[in-house]
Amino acid sequence: MIQLKGRQAGFLRCVVPADMSERQMFDGFNSLLSTGGHLLAGSEIEIDLQTRRFSPALLSKIWKNFIEPSGSTVSLWIVSDPQSKEALDRMGFRTSAGEHMTERLDKKETRAGADEGIYPGFVYFGTLRGGQNIGHAGDVVIIGNVNQGAEVAAKGNVTVIGRLNGLVHAGCGGSDEMTVVTRSLEAGQVRIGTKVGIIDRNSPFWGKAVTVRISDNEVLVSPWPVL
Repeated sequence: MIQLKGRQAGFLRCVVPADMSERQMFDGFNSLLSTGGHLLAGSEIEIDLQTRRFSPALLSKIWKNFIEPSGSTVSLWIVSDPQSKEALDRMGFRTSAGEHMTERLDKKETRAGADEGIYPGFVYFGTLRGGQNIGHAGDVVIIGNVNQGAEVAAKGNVTVIGRLNGLVHAGCGGSDEMTVVTRSLEAGQVRIGTKVGIIDRNSPFWGKAVTVRISDNEVLVSPWPVL
């Protein structure tokens, strides 16, 4: 049985037993959404996967079937399996090998953010629907679509591995040196730093893979290089 533990107001821990099958795990997530949805919405949660080994595909399923519908934000992934932890670290997620490390990681992250201004990238698996938004102090990668009415604001670069139909603002802290990359540009505007680029549907770049950046104080759209 998946346990939902309250640590403080708006901050929860979701403990997933390692001996649960994948089907049991998702049945448990569905049960939590039905019985504890009012607690999850708007809360920060830590997901404790214990010794379970999982792949990016399983992480994507957890995100689409539990995290996204719950309306919560994952602040920490707790996982003991070294390979799974390494995979999460590479994707820019905040991780811990166990509860005893949480306080130490909090202090380390606060010091790095304050003294160095360095923030890990954030990777989102799934489609952002209208009304949903993501804000992050570093780079953001969306592995999915950004639908109309959805918003992404990042102080770093923004990459959308899908259709960009919503609002994206890279360099939202005021930097004009950031870049927006998307596999399909279908948005009427893109914001970078202090600039706003307006894209017409008749543009040759509409629906194409592009990069958007600032050059000579103007918003420049160019084809995404074929690798």
